[in-house]
Amino acid sequence: MFWSNQRYTLLITSRLITFVSKGELQQMIRAAIFDLDELIIDLEKIHKAAERQICSDYGHSFDSLSEGLRFKSSGLRENDILERIKQELELPAPLSEMILRKQALFADMMIDEILQPMPGVFETINSLQAHGFGLALTSSGSRPRVEMVLERLGLLDSFDITVCGEDVRHGKPNPEPYRLTAERLKISPLEGVVFEDADVGVQSAKAAGLWCIGVPNTAAATRQTLYDADLVLPDLTHFTLDLLERFR
Repeated sequence: MFWSNQRYTLLITSRLITFVSKGELQQMIRAAIFDLDELIIDLEKIHKAAERQICSDYGHSFDSLSEGLRFKSSGLRENDILERIKQELELPAPLSEMILRKQALFADMMIDEILQPMPGVFETINSLQAHGFGLALTSSGSRPRVEMVLERLGLLDSFDITVCGEDVRHGKPNPEPYRLTAERLKISPLEGVVFEDADVGVQSAKAAGLWCIGVPNTAAATRQTLYDADLVLPDLTHFTLDLLERFR
């Protein structure tokens, strides 16, 4: 079962899908692009714990931050979140110091963490790889953290292209991250489909001219509407290659 973004039309059975050959599919979509946090793996609690500790390090309470910064920062670049913390708390510390502190805290908190990918992640990536689709990852996270997580998951070599927060001047919802990814994949926007869990990520993908499949993280602190996505799946266990026929 899944629903699409044409006013959230609910599709009950696969009989509503028109099936085409794999060759025809690959002419329409040549590459798939994945977000990382909350889409491939749920690390929101660790991120928030690190941000809470940073606030404490500088003599402030995380709870004194605005509601938007505490609960509605999903999909934003780590550096942009820290910049907003710095501004709201009027911290004299250099942003570069805060970034290094966040990276160190995150690494320490990850040492004993057992990483579990979101449902259907491995199966979706393996299916796309097996049928010759290009794969890329576009994350708002810093490259050291992104590569550490991918390595722990055994996915470091799964992506042809990886675009991280420091590779762009403007993070999501700006189209730059996904536009850059499409350029590096050497595809036109309509030849790529993005998998996203966050509203700002969906907005970025659509502004870049790409197709987008929304996959919500139901455990997230703030529910994402994914209203602008072309298709919304409950999770990646519902993904099949035949769904890509919709994007033409």
